[in-house]
Order: sequence, then structure tokens, then C-alpha cells
Amino acid sequence: MGYKTISVETKGSVGILSLNRPEVLNALSDEMRDDLIHFMRRAAEDDRLRVLIMTGRGRAFSAGGDLNMFKSAYERYRQEGQDSGFGGIDLPKVFTDFPKPLIAAVNGAAVGFGLTVTLTCDIRLASTDATFSCAFVRVGVTPEFGSSYFLPRLIGYGKAAELAFTAKMFDAEEAARIGLVNRIVEPGLLLPEAEALAKEIAGMPPEAVQMTKRVLRHGSHSTLEQVLPYESLVFHHCSKTKEHYEAVCGILDRIKE
Repeated sequence: MGYKTISVETKGSVGILSLNRPEVLNALSDEMRDDLIHFMRRAAEDDRLRVLIMTGRGRAFSAGGDLNMFKSAYERYRQEGQDSGFGGIDLPKVFTDFPKPLIAAVNGAAVGFGLTVTLTCDIRLASTDATFSCAFVRVGVTPEFGSSYFLPRLIGYGKAAELAFTAKMFDAEEAARIGLVNRIVEPGLLLPEAEALAKEIAGMPPEAVQMTKRVLRHGSHSTLEQVLPYESLVFHHCSKTKEHYEAVCGILDRIKE
């Protein structure tokens, strides 16, 4: 399927998803929402794809929701009493439910949705040109995309509250200091570094990687009493797979050499 607001590239078992509305700083529109939902559902089922990188075309990652869309949605509500489909759960669900490793390569401004979508990713790399803002209160709305769940767990409640209440813009260095991103790289090295990391992950046994993601996500919202039996269940499942047996045999063969 051809997309108008995103572009997709595949390099072996690594996919690169780019937000592709550079003329409006990759602002999220209704059409982009629909494109993302369609692609993410398809990518989740594609066995050839093991790791997905998400980035933005042009000088921004994403400037957030399209303000013209917000304006039109409010006017339609006032005239017709009709709620906008924007802010629903279908889009965040395809990201939070995505079963494979997801790497954000934040190349520029990540504002509003541009910040919160990265929180659903497993790993975040940022260019030295990247800037961030949890900008929702600035336009009279509240954080979305699961950010009230992810952000306090990632950086602590106090810092999350500060960023959400003030809508301040901050740079990549602060993002790394507070634990919002894993690392910072020079602009020209951002995608190559993301691709190298993705290829390293893609080279691991794929079912084990996906089950590891599932275990980590489960552990992030569970008690220790819930975690231990779930870890045991998943470990025993993986220990019965062919890829586990082949991986062990491969290591033993290399040791013998």
C-alpha cells in the first residue's frame, strides 16, 4: 500500500518508518493517524521484519498534532456536537501492542505527540539537534498516547509533572540527563547508529527477543509476586523452541573450535 504521510523502507530484517510531512514539521493529521495504524498493524504481522526504527523526514521528528486540525475539530464540535476521532486509543494501541523492538531516532523537534510516541518505543536515540516538549497544556489539552503511564515511570513523577505543567522546551542533553533518551549522537550519525543497533538486535533469536520485550513490559506494571511466575512461564516456553536449541548448539560448536 502506498502512503501519503509516512514512508517505509526495509533493509533486510530492519524496517525504517519515517513521518513524512516535512512541510508542516511532520505534524500528526487524521490521514497520518490512519496511515500509521495501517502500517503498524501490517508490520506486527510481517515475520520478515524483526526490528523497526521510527524517525522523521526533514528538520523535525514531529511538531505534534496539526493545529489546523484541532481548530477545525473544535469548530465542528461547536456547530454539530460531534467529537473528533483525534485523541482516541486506536493509534497509541498499535504502538503499545507492537510485539517487536521499536527504536526511536529523534532527528529534530519532538513536541506533543512527537514526544509521547517515543515513550512507547523500547529504545530512544536523539540527534544533538533534537528538542523536546510535553506541550499539551500550552494548547489547552492534556497529555495522551499513554504518556501519563510511561513518562513518570521513565523519569520519575516530579520531573514528569514539571515537564507536563510547564510545557517547556528542552534539548537533547537534558533529555539524556533525565533518562528520556538512551544516548545522543551527531545528526549525520543518527540513522546509521540506529540501524547498527537494530541489526545487532535483529541478529538475535527473534522469538526470544519478542518474548523478552513482553517480559519487560509485563514487569514494568506488575508486582514481584506477579513477575516471578510470568518470567518462569515465558522462560520455559522459550527453552522448548527450536531457535533456543540451535543457538545453544551454535555456541557449543564455536567453543569446540
